[in-house]
Amino acid sequence: MKVCHPLTIPASNHCPAIEMLQHRLSLLRQSCHELHWEDYENELHNLMALAEQEILSEDLQKLDVNEPSIEVKGTVYRRVAQNHQTYQSAAGPVRVKRTLYRSGSGSKCIVPLELQAGIVEGFWLPRAAKQAAWMVAQLPPTEVASLLELLGNMKPSASTLARLPAKLSERWEQYLEPFEYILADNFPVPANAVTVAASLDGVMLPMKDGKRQEKRDKGAAEGKRIRGPAGCQEASCGTLSFYDDLGNRLSTIRMGRMPESKKETLKQSIKNHLNKVLEQKPGLTLVKVADGAKDNWTYLSSDLPEGHEIIDFYHAAEHLKKAFDLSYGENSPKAKEKFKTYRHILKEETGGIDKVIKAHVFPFPNKVDPWYLSV
Repeated sequence: MKVCHPLTIPASNHCPAIEMLQHRLSLLRQSCHELHWEDYENELHNLMALAEQEILSEDLQKLDVNEPSIEVKGTVYRRVAQNHQTYQSAAGPVRVKRTLYRSGSGSKCIVPLELQAGIVEGFWLPRAAKQAAWMVAQLPPTEVASLLELLGNMKPSASTLARLPAKLSERWEQYLEPFEYILADNFPVPANAVTVAASLDGVMLPMKDGKRQEKRDKGAAEGKRIRGPAGCQEASCGTLSFYDDLGNRLSTIRMGRMPESKKETLKQSIKNHLNKVLEQKPGLTLVKVADGAKDNWTYLSSDLPEGHEIIDFYHAAEHLKKAFDLSYGENSPKAKEKFKTYRHILKEETGGIDKVIKAHVFPFPNKVDPWYLSV
């Protein structure tokens, strides 16, 4: 960004926020013996947070540009207004006066202060945005809001927290491919990794705007058989995990998509990341892990380099249990006994998979779908 008429800010070591902090801190410490210690801790924390907000406000204000015109990437923008705006910092709200510029009638305004500070979505300071985005990736927004209130720093609402990943996702989707290539290029494969495991899975989730009942009613009116999840869309996840020669997991690259049918973008992301990983370390042993879904294995076998193919034990055992339940009665003592025995064979014995498939332990073969035994 180029300013047509440069604004110079005189250097100064004077910081009113620090002076105010020292004064308030002195008063607080004088009265600490009169307070319950938790109250003293809370007051001290609030005092520090307030000082941080004031310092951020003072220094953020210095990034504002108040000139008749500025030039950004070859385009001249002219000053149109000044107003106060509250931004969210990791310590709490920060209020500053900012200047808005526009390149022409009807064009979108830009704010030099926001451009120079890296304000996220016109509201979040970078550190606060990073913290909030990480939290809402781990917890629902309502729980994040409660956690932040308990911590006593920033206190955005649950709806504000929910909008942040949605907005970031919109930006991410615009540049998905170049962003992922940048990430893949900069991911360091652990030096002692000998194995990389590629895995993916999906689940159908009900959507708020899925119109579930409407779709069921329409299907019934058309004479269609009503079954399966109506008003749902697929959420999927994929991983590349690295292991040492003792089988210890060293690190994992995690990818996810929601909503997306048949995992198309996820599959391409896994493939792109894996190719970059194998460019770094061609000697890695590739292991492919998934449940028995046909679509997963069509992709893992055909689209990825050659490697060991493993159906995860949990899903294999799940189908084994269904087979015994169909044969002996759901959760009957006989079904439980057989399942326990053959689950052990499946996992622990050499050639266990073939032993289980070939075992003549199902008294009613006409009731058992062979698919359950061949996954």
